[in-house]
Amino acid sequence: MTKAFTFILYFSSLVMLGQQDSIFIELNELKDSQSQLDLLGKRISRLVYASPEKAITYSTIFDSITKLVPTYENKADALMYRGMANHAIQDYENAISNYLEAIRLLEKNDDNKRLPQVYNNLAASYNIRGDANKTEEYFLKAAETAAKTNDSVWMSSANSNLGVHYNSLQEYNKAEIALKKSLTYFENKKDSINAGATLMNIGNSQLPLNKNNEAIASYKRSMILIPYEKFPIIHSVAQSGIGIALTNQKKYIEALPYLKKGNAIAKQINYTEQIMETNNALADYYAQTRNFEEAFKLSLVSQQLKDSVLTKTQDKNMADALIEFESEKKDAQLKVLELEKEKTGQRQLILTILAIGGLSFACLIGLFFYRNKKQSKLLAKQKLMLEKTVDEKNILLRETHHRVKNSFQMVSSLLSYQANTTKNLESKLVIKEAQNRVRSMVLIHQKLYSKDQLVGINSKEYIEDFTKDVIQSHEYRDKKIECIFNLESLVLDIETITPIGLILNELLTNVVKHAFPYEHDNNIIQISFKQKSDTLLLVVEDNGVGSNGEINESAFGLKLIKTLAKKLKGEFNLSHNTPKGTSAQLTINRFTVL
Repeated sequence: MTKAFTFILYFSSLVMLGQQDSIFIELNELKDSQSQLDLLGKRISRLVYASPEKAITYSTIFDSITKLVPTYENKADALMYRGMANHAIQDYENAISNYLEAIRLLEKNDDNKRLPQVYNNLAASYNIRGDANKTEEYFLKAAETAAKTNDSVWMSSANSNLGVHYNSLQEYNKAEIALKKSLTYFENKKDSINAGATLMNIGNSQLPLNKNNEAIASYKRSMILIPYEKFPIIHSVAQSGIGIALTNQKKYIEALPYLKKGNAIAKQINYTEQIMETNNALADYYAQTRNFEEAFKLSLVSQQLKDSVLTKTQDKNMADALIEFESEKKDAQLKVLELEKEKTGQRQLILTILAIGGLSFACLIGLFFYRNKKQSKLLAKQKLMLEKTVDEKNILLRETHHRVKNSFQMVSSLLSYQANTTKNLESKLVIKEAQNRVRSMVLIHQKLYSKDQLVGINSKEYIEDFTKDVIQSHEYRDKKIECIFNLESLVLDIETITPIGLILNELLTNVVKHAFPYEHDNNIIQISFKQKSDTLLLVVEDNGVGSNGEINESAFGLKLIKTLAKKLKGEFNLSHNTPKGTSAQLTINRFTVL
């Protein structure tokens, strides 16, 4: 899937770099406070991204002058500008607090003129925080409020931002509708840059909906509107998007040049995330055309790029820690050098006194010896402190590496310990279920690294191993359960196998808990996993007592299965076997076979 890309600024602000700050001179030249507030408001909007700290200073001045003209409009503007400055320096908690307070003032006074911008800005801060519901709520409020006053600027901005948000949530129908609303405004204003970027995002929403011809048209129009020299990333996304659409239509000969062009542009501008996106698109193309060697190579390169991004982040954190350590180390070294220098001076002074003073200065010499001894002790103490600091930093670094390596396994171990120490059987079962969910992901991690499978998991090996692991984890119930497997060996990517493992865990746990309440020797679980055309089919059957036909729709396990099935674009069904037992079927439509 191609990346969402937008040029709409959340705060509708202009970046003004290198501008000479003459705000104080200009403020002094203005005679009334309202004119000063108007000037400050414009300047804050311009500087909020170019110089966030300066914007904060100006917002503080704005707030002070507001006390001279204490209208609700000025108070709301002061809160909004402070929120914009907070957002720019990544202080999102205070940004949200200021926006909400401004909204309370404006809603109280039915000020639909100012509300769309504040709603839009608040949605932007919630989006950074990862609150999808609040983001959608306030972008919608911004668009609806702007429509009441025919404010086309904020209608288009809010709808554009809303479309990008829907794309990120994979709600592509909503995204296309919102983006088309904003496109009309940009086309009327002949704003080719924002129109091109919006068309790009429209193409990104049409592609997953299999509107391939419409997506191709959107991508091509975006490249016409935006020059390659100005924004080559747009052309990389568009070329790759056209290639994906043609691949979906099985037009492989036409698709390949577009895919290669998109990949080449991404490499030329050295845009790591886009390189990974275009690599994945090419890998999918080669997989469909059965060139598995090239598909594997590109998938491997994408994984290495992903790992390098993570490594760079870890390296930065490590570098920051080392910089802090080096700073402390240099401070300690400077103290040592100062003491060494002082000690050398003391020695020279003693030699001079010995040469000139004789016995009459014996007491003075003794005093200097005493001071010298004291300084030597201080020097030794400083050296000891330096060595201790080095040791502490080394221990800290080793401990950091150790915790990163073992944290995942620690969760499983803690759950196991809790289960073993819990006497209540019901609590033990709940903990065991949580542990099995963790185990499903731990087993994936283990197989990735134990067998050098960097991009996928063998479904047959994974399902067999995981099933046995789940059965063994419930051995305290003293049941012998025979497992019969009919599994196809498929190498699936992590995004496919992880939800399958979690769903399988819920199904197996349900069978072990409820299917065999009576002790007998003929307890059987049959698991089938096959690829049929464009779908995967997972079937888990048992010969247990079955159910009375009532299904607890509110059960956590069933809700989890349905949520994970939705992620796989799958369908989940429960049915009763004849003469007894239960059959669970999961049909998967979204998956990647490597």
